[in-house]
Amino acid sequence: MSSPAREAQERSTSPARSTGDRRVDAAVPLACGCLALLAALIALVPVLRPVGWDLTALPRVDNHTVMGTAARKIDPGFHTVKIGAYDGQFYWGIAVDPIATGDVHQAFDKASYRYGHPLLGWLGWLFSAAQPRAAPAALLAVGLAALVAAAVGASLLGRAFGRQGWEGMFVAANPGLLYAAVHDLAEPLSAALLLGGLLAYARGRRLLAAVLFGLLIFSKEQFVLVPLAVAAWELLRGRGRIRDTWIFAACILPAACWWIYARSQLGAWFTSGDTALAFPLSGWKRSILDAGVGTYSPDGAINVNAEATLVILAALMVLLALAAVLALRLRAPTDAVYIAIGVVTLCLAPNATTILRDALRNVSVLLVLVPFVVASTRLLVRNRSGDAAP
Repeated sequence: MSSPAREAQERSTSPARSTGDRRVDAAVPLACGCLALLAALIALVPVLRPVGWDLTALPRVDNHTVMGTAARKIDPGFHTVKIGAYDGQFYWGIAVDPIATGDVHQAFDKASYRYGHPLLGWLGWLFSAAQPRAAPAALLAVGLAALVAAAVGASLLGRAFGRQGWEGMFVAANPGLLYAAVHDLAEPLSAALLLGGLLAYARGRRLLAAVLFGLLIFSKEQFVLVPLAVAAWELLRGRGRIRDTWIFAACILPAACWWIYARSQLGAWFTSGDTALAFPLSGWKRSILDAGVGTYSPDGAINVNAEATLVILAALMVLLALAAVLALRLRAPTDAVYIAIGVVTLCLAPNATTILRDALRNVSVLLVLVPFVVASTRLLVRNRSGDAAP
């Protein structure tokens, strides 16, 4: 057994630790959470300052569409944008029209697709107390809280691997998650639910893990693969029987029921939106080639942006590919989850990869799993009695 794994097992069987030791244990997760919040605020302040600290600017609602008209109808002072409209506007739309029974969803570009992953919008509705004018502030609060929770969760999960817990920095310094947190997007929420579910699983709390995985699917449809990957890992590693994995199959049912409702309400399945999937590697190939061409553009702005995009994507591809190879060892459920999410990432279409902002968002959740996959130790999964499984 490797040294980190031995240390983790010794901790699991050692006498109760002193108050001072527990404070030291809590320091790293707390530090990761604080650093994540600090990084998000550093990104948030320059975004809000030019618009007079108006939080309605964050969803980036398009001024030239019916969405802009709907926003100004709710709040005449709503800050819409002429250039740079983005996906946050649809989460805002769900926050003010949560089950697609009002008027706002009719302004969506593809309502059936947008309502396939409504959780962030629902939380915006919940924490705004169903007050449409409070929805932008609620969405921002949820995003920041989710980012902090993800950083703390990653740190605690790292400790379950027998390390100090600085894995939370893969959240705090994750460009895709930081961008999403300050633009009312769902990736921080997805990361928090994924890491929380894996942490609960590692601690033997299977019901809580299943609940969190079930909520995760509501944040993005592709995460339906996560509970299936965990169940498959249990079966492949001989840690459970088929009847023991029913809970991970059952956590998919609430999302399936919602998708059926959305189909009846909106007239199409969530798969009817513009596809973000294509032949494996075709999207990444296109993004690299386009960036290479852009480095010779006579437009200085395009030239500089393409050069930055090229080197950032190259570094990400190498890192994620290395982690994918190591994940094939299947030493822990995080490996199986990485492979499942990685397959989706591998098949991203050009419309999900050619713009650096989109590429960083779409790999952000996968990136938080990298330190757990690269780790050479096995995760000490607790059984129902709280003991470490062999």
